[in-house]
Amino acid sequence: MASPTAGETKVHPNKEAFIEGVDHVLANWTALELAVQNGWGGRNTLEKRDNMVDEIVEYFDRQVRKKSTAVEPTEVEELLIQVMDEDFSVVLEDQSEKQVALLLCSIFAECKTGNFATVDKMAEEREARDTAASNAASRSQAAQGPAAAAGGGAQDDSSGSDDDSDDDDDDDEEDEDDDIPMKE
Repeated sequence: MASPTAGETKVHPNKEAFIEGVDHVLANWTALELAVQNGWGGRNTLEKRDNMVDEIVEYFDRQVRKKSTAVEPTEVEELLIQVMDEDFSVVLEDQSEKQVALLLCSIFAECKTGNFATVDKMAEEREARDTAASNAASRSQAAQGPAAAAGGGAQDDSSGSDDDSDDDDDDDEEDEDDDIPMKE
């Protein structure tokens, strides 16, 4: 990590852990991930997701500056509902904002005391999930390689004549027994 330059302040380790925890919580929130994956936030969907992390952290910072002893989960829920509606046009009907708010408040309370166990656990789980997803994608690409090559060969064999289009369907059925099963 680079040293802060003039005008910058170093972020306290507790706050760094909380920022990381917020990011992990949001990465696990199905409603938000669907919004991001489907681009419901428009052209700047990913930026809006990142800004959501900042908004949540800033909200908790304001509570600390107010010397609030505890952050109310219902207020965090309201923030989550507002951001999801305004930035992603998502109306939450599954009540998931309640679970997310409770988890954010819990992580905040832990990080405030220097306890990063939950954040560390979430980081490990996320890394394992990302690794598994990456491995699955690699296996899928590897499986598609031979199937694509077999499909390409069948296409090349039939491209000689337009009149053989009915024969191509029969050839594909025969090839299915020899190749990787394809989804119909």
